[in-house]
Amino acid sequence: MVRIGIVDDHTLFRESFELLVNQFENSKVVCQCSNGLELLKELEEKEIDLIFLDLQMPVMDGFQTASLVLTRFPKIKIIVLTSFSDLYNIERMLQLNISGYLTKSIQPSLLEKAIRIVSEGGVFYDGNIKQIIHIFQQHVYKSEVVLTDKEIVIIKLFALQHSGKEIAEKLNLSLRTIEKYKENLIYKTNASNFIGVIIYAMQRHYISLSELYR
Repeated sequence: MVRIGIVDDHTLFRESFELLVNQFENSKVVCQCSNGLELLKELEEKEIDLIFLDLQMPVMDGFQTASLVLTRFPKIKIIVLTSFSDLYNIERMLQLNISGYLTKSIQPSLLEKAIRIVSEGGVFYDGNIKQIIHIFQQHVYKSEVVLTDKEIVIIKLFALQHSGKEIAEKLNLSLRTIEKYKENLIYKTNASNFIGVIIYAMQRHYISLSELYR
């Protein structure tokens, strides 16, 4: 039997969720909470295997709740069940290694499937979320690229407000080559322009303010 908790600040939704889930095979809702703080108190007294968690709640939101639960009770699985399916919220929650992300429009049959898969150690996302996660994974891939020494030098020179022509002369390269470096760096770092490339390099400590303002 999978012991389930539902955390959502809407009482009617919690009640409806419990009625539905208790009809599933090997599933039982043993805990209803309106916010994360209530859940943490319940977890001190009850054994729960799987938590369905909303994101936007008073007192303690879903992100704070998931972070604390997974730290204190690492064996518990968490599935986000929310109306929010934007990249920002999905990215934040995926970084916490949750086990699933569902929208509240999910079909009951898929909800039952999600419970089974996650309780067996898998992960589950509904169709709409999978598409957004694909975008997120592409973003992560591009954010983990490594810059070469030559690329770092070129970024630094542009940050020092040298022109493409000046940089080409300084590095004994053609202007066309420098422009190609710029295009590749914008694509490589997933930036929208070269200012974004400079910010990327500074955030990852490839260049520093002290180097630019000596």
